[in-house]
Amino acid sequence: MFSKSALSIAVLSAAGSTSPLGYAVLTAELAGGDDWAQLLPDGEFSAVDGRPHDVPGGKWRMNAQVAERLIAQAALRKNDLLIDYEHQTLTAAEKGIQAPASGWFRAMEYRPGKGLYIKPSWTPKAQAFIDGKEYRYLSAVFPYDTTTGEPTAILMAALTNNPGADGMEALASLAARFEQPNHGDKTMSDLLIQLLAKLGIELKAGDTLTDAQAQTALDAVNDLQAKAGNVAALTAKIETLESAGAGNIDLAQYVPIAQYNAAIGQVAALTATTASLTVEQVIAQAEKDGKLILASEKDYLVSLGKQNMAALTAQLNARPVIAALTAKQSEQRSKPDAQDKSPVAALTADQKLIADQIGVSHDELAKELGA
Repeated sequence: MFSKSALSIAVLSAAGSTSPLGYAVLTAELAGGDDWAQLLPDGEFSAVDGRPHDVPGGKWRMNAQVAERLIAQAALRKNDLLIDYEHQTLTAAEKGIQAPASGWFRAMEYRPGKGLYIKPSWTPKAQAFIDGKEYRYLSAVFPYDTTTGEPTAILMAALTNNPGADGMEALASLAARFEQPNHGDKTMSDLLIQLLAKLGIELKAGDTLTDAQAQTALDAVNDLQAKAGNVAALTAKIETLESAGAGNIDLAQYVPIAQYNAAIGQVAALTATTASLTVEQVIAQAEKDGKLILASEKDYLVSLGKQNMAALTAQLNARPVIAALTAKQSEQRSKPDAQDKSPVAALTADQKLIADQIGVSHDELAKELGA
């Protein structure tokens, strides 16, 4: 299980000896024998130029478990693995050159204490080069985990006379071309798909997460964090209010709602009573001033005053003052017990004119004056 970011690609040559400086001299001469050739040494190893520089401790690592994984991967391939000349396949497209094969292989085996071996099938031309010692070394190309230094696959190999040095810079830009699929934990991938689905990103197994989808997921996470912060702030406010408690409220500044409503009702009743008294007082004052107010219209005038005092006042002010009524009021005030019960036989010309102005018949006015 290896992540994409933890993989690098190495080009080196297999060897069977060690340099006096303590570096593994990863160069082994191709020779006859059992037709097997050492590709990678056993244990920890490095290139003559000090690689790997991106692995803690600066060492690659080979053991039985790593070899078993590499051998299983090769066995699953439909095609044989390539052996070319001088790793020309890696730069053929950029340089516009051909990259002929020098051989092919698929069979690999692990030899404890010695490392990973392959069984090449050489082309006649390559076999002639080897027999004539025109090519003497075998160089491997493999991605590796930068955290452990363990090779994760064998991509190809090459015949070379300059092992472990040339081509490393070019490989950095070509790594994606030869990158192996991630055979990591599928459960983790499923969990990641489910997590992204919660954030509004729908993916299926095998899909690649785009930059836009990743940004959408990040925005969703940021939004959730902001909402969580708001919830925390509201929770703190609630806790503050709860800690204050009802016992800390100054009851002298508040009254029960029932008592408040009762007081409002009393004020409304007193207001209505005061308004009624005021209306009756205004009407009484108008009568006192000698303005004719019929008994039949008093209920109307009281109702009008309660609704609109200004309208009542305006109507009473517009009525003319009748001197006879003023004199009658004065006489009644001086003799409260005396009652003039003699009816008025006829109206004067002025009284008839007043009756016509206020819309009252002469007979009604005569009766009112008689009363």
